[in-house]
Amino acid sequence: MFSESAARWLLVLHTGLGVAAVATGTHLVVWLRRYLRGADGRRRAVLKFAWLFFGLQVCAFVAGNSMYPTYRVEVRAAYLENAPAIADAQAARGHELARVASREQATADEPTATAELVHRAAQAARWFDVKEHWIALGILTSAGVLLILSLWKRDDGPVLGPFVLALAAIACGTTWLGAIIGVLTASWRAV
Repeated sequence: MFSESAARWLLVLHTGLGVAAVATGTHLVVWLRRYLRGADGRRRAVLKFAWLFFGLQVCAFVAGNSMYPTYRVEVRAAYLENAPAIADAQAARGHELARVASREQATADEPTATAELVHRAAQAARWFDVKEHWIALGILTSAGVLLILSLWKRDDGPVLGPFVLALAAIACGTTWLGAIIGVLTASWRAV
């Protein structure tokens, strides 16, 4: 398990790699569509994007998994699955909002019910686990796309084109899904 400081730097690295993977996966799908429509000279770029996409996915996955034990203890067990911690944080937030409202001579909003927050935090923890499984499947799909693109040429037969594009879109979609769920989970509580 990493210290909090090291885990935060790993989170920054993981986020940067994830953003790069999302961008590269999106570029792969766009360039692959052009390549399959007959744009000559795109094969080299498509292969480059496929390699980059796969490499970035693997690096982001490794960075995220190396940080996971710290997340599991510091975030999930200590907050997301800990109803008293959520209640304490909610009470502190309500107290601070009331203090700011009195200073600004405004009315403070009613805080969200603690039971609802506990339920939503538990959902965030479950979605985080779902994200990890989808990302793993996306990496395998990306490896399949890379293998097919390395061995197949568009002129060998047009039948594989839509299949390769669908696989690339699925791999890209899992990366987008992982990025969105990761950001939403980190908005609850980050390392």
